[in-house]
Amino acid sequence: MNKILTITVPSYNAENYLLETIPTMLSVSNPEKLEIIIVNDGSKDNTLAVAQQLKENYPETIVIVDKENGGHGSTINSGIKIATGKYFKVVDADDWIESKNLSELIYYLEKCNDDEVISPFVKVYTDKNTEEIYSYKPKLNQKTYQYDDFLSEINELPKMHAICIKTEILQENNIQIDENCFYVDLEYNVFPMPYIKTISYFELPIYRYRLGSPTQSVSMSSYIKNIKMHEKVLFSLIHFYNSYQNISDIQRKLLESLISDVIETHTNIFLLRNDVKSSKQEFIDFIYRVDEVFHEFREGRKIRLLRMSKFNLFYILSFYLKVRNSLF
Repeated sequence: MNKILTITVPSYNAENYLLETIPTMLSVSNPEKLEIIIVNDGSKDNTLAVAQQLKENYPETIVIVDKENGGHGSTINSGIKIATGKYFKVVDADDWIESKNLSELIYYLEKCNDDEVISPFVKVYTDKNTEEIYSYKPKLNQKTYQYDDFLSEINELPKMHAICIKTEILQENNIQIDENCFYVDLEYNVFPMPYIKTISYFELPIYRYRLGSPTQSVSMSSYIKNIKMHEKVLFSLIHFYNSYQNISDIQRKLLESLISDVIETHTNIFLLRNDVKSSKQEFIDFIYRVDEVFHEFREGRKIRLLRMSKFNLFYILSFYLKVRNSLF
């Protein structure tokens, strides 16, 4: 039977998560229409052995890719390359899904022919034991939207956790994201944009996104440790923006906003590093490089203050930000 949905599961040292994550996918009422690609990214624990046991139990559903470590982007690229489902989705190994809702999504995708399908997702804050639904529900209640119309409705670019995209779009247009690098979900959200014409909204939340761990790549300690990776992705987005031909007004607006937000995050990383003197000079160099290639930069308040002070306020802002962060 033809597969309707391929879920690629990037897995690095994920033995403690896979036995929680994969069963939430296998519990669907229509597993014969689901393909799960577990990509072992050079794990040093028993991730591969766990994946192999799962495949033995579900040989018609689970596919294993065992590869050298290449980072999150390499696992997504590997999944795209071999996916056979009509639609493609990424679910990280330490996250999970709503099984019943996934069953309904697969039925929906079987009948759907839109290039992309968006659904809400749930942010699960494990440190606070709280949850928050992140929704993109448009004001209009249409079955199918033109891509630009939908973007105008929600006024943002959908995140990886919300996205199902036609596999043929990714494969035929050779969508590749950076390897050996964190934060490439931003590239995954953006790079297929030129090829998406129609989009629809599935109202049930599918993805449950785990947050609150200090070891996650989106924690500030990880941002500081991996500042070069964050910068690499930022300039990849800028390069895409500058190379993107025939961009519509709404796509241009939302890309500018996304890139400006990433620059703001990068500014905070510089301000929160311990070596303030070297961080200041590196930040000045960084801003000058941004100015050379991204003229549509919408500066936040911090960057405006730093420019106005000829960057002399860097030390004060750094101290203030560190004190404020220590209170939370």
